[in-house]
Amino acid sequence: MNTFLSLLIFLLVLFVYIHITHQLKTSEDLEIYELDYTTNKDLQEICDVKQPVLFEFNSIFPEFFENITFDTLSNYETYDVKVKDINDYWKSDESVDYLVLPYQSAQSLITSDPKSSFFIENNDEFIEETGLNKHFYELDYYFKPYMNAQTKFDILTGSKNCITPLRYHTNYRQLFLVNSGKITVKMTPWKSRKYVHPIKDYDNYEFRSPVNCWNPQKQFLNDMDKTKFLEFDVNAGYVLYVPPYWWYSIKFSTEQTLVSGITHNSVMNIVSNIPNLCLYYLQQHNINKKVAKVLNIDTPNHVKEETEQIADVGTSAEL
Repeated sequence: MNTFLSLLIFLLVLFVYIHITHQLKTSEDLEIYELDYTTNKDLQEICDVKQPVLFEFNSIFPEFFENITFDTLSNYETYDVKVKDINDYWKSDESVDYLVLPYQSAQSLITSDPKSSFFIENNDEFIEETGLNKHFYELDYYFKPYMNAQTKFDILTGSKNCITPLRYHTNYRQLFLVNSGKITVKMTPWKSRKYVHPIKDYDNYEFRSPVNCWNPQKQFLNDMDKTKFLEFDVNAGYVLYVPPYWWYSIKFSTEQTLVSGITHNSVMNIVSNIPNLCLYYLQQHNINKKVAKVLNIDTPNHVKEETEQIADVGTSAEL
């Protein structure tokens, strides 16, 4: 009996070890795979190689691209979305908070933004509240991996030539679908981390770099000369798979660029991320909430209103 129990424990530990090792595995080849979508099974096999993947998808499921448009979103103009200013990422190594605005105000802010500063992301609540998640669930049939435990949906857009920060994720799968317009993406593998000065923000569970990889600051020019990037366009109707631990930054290359995001996490992926998740939840208990007034922006009068939002004031944890 003791022998059987010992063998069972050994096999269980071996099983967990193999799967966690797979979750933490990275690929360092500076290349992107292009393919034709055939089946979900084939896609999962390619994604397990941990290389960026690009494929056309509009011909496979055109209904999704027809249902998620700016015209559709305009029907939900009173629902709140999260807006960020990319310039906040260059000012400090502290966590970057978002501004909550009704979709109509946020879209007006973006379309009238002369400095390419504002973008919208992390809007899973918006998708759920508006009922748009039904279209994402239909789409998820084509992308959902085996043993999936958690799924998140997102909608992203930004002013023309606005960029997102250079960052990486630790999810099992992360895909971006371009519904309209075009994005330009810069990516570099995990081995470049020593040149991009990683910041782990456990307030927002965001792993990012203070470096503007599109227009590097003076203090980072030498490091950027040593960093090799993939740079490529993703047109409307295409899907980009971003592997875990790959650094990436997105530029909204045209006006009226709309991107959908899907994130999957398996049970073993969550287990492998327990150290980061524990630090995240610990940090949440060290944050006080207060109501603060924001935001004086040089925008049109119909957007320039004092807005009340819940601001996270972090009492920095010793992490």
